[in-house]
Amino acid sequence: MAIMTSSTDERRLTARVHAVWKKLAGTGLPRRSQIDPADFGLDWPSCLMIDVDQVPQRSRFSYVGVALRDPTWPTFDRQSIAECLDGSLLELVTRHIPRVAVTRNPISFGGTAVHDETSILYRTVLLPLSETGDRVDGVLGAIAFREVTLSLGEAEHPASNGHGRVPHPPRNTRQRH
Repeated sequence: MAIMTSSTDERRLTARVHAVWKKLAGTGLPRRSQIDPADFGLDWPSCLMIDVDQVPQRSRFSYVGVALRDPTWPTFDRQSIAECLDGSLLELVTRHIPRVAVTRNPISFGGTAVHDETSILYRTVLLPLSETGDRVDGVLGAIAFREVTLSLGEAEHPASNGHGRVPHPPRNTRQRH
């Protein structure tokens, strides 16, 4: 079912991924097994999939696109969402999984974050998935982001190192939520 929305006129990654999800959903929720990376084309590296556990912190990433990988993880190995570094892009996004599971509706939001030691602005969409149609047991997400450039006044801000990057705590002091 090659849907391939990447070449359409829609400029926003989150809207393109949401459009594919809606086509798969029909009148219900799509199943995780319906998600085919080919349907998302060039947007797939900016997507993620999470197997939702009844205890949200035990939910696990089943896929994290290369554009979203947490550089503090040595390799991708189905990490639980509890393993995300506090304040990282993935941690900020996964905070909203319980809301998606309860409402059974897509949610979209954005803000500022740090990704790969760079200050960014991001926009994400989280889309519920269900193998049985009864409960949300998966989430498909897409995250678009761009580096925040500093104005002259911000370059002197004490949190900035003068290169548009906000320092991270040392990598060996992982804080889990």
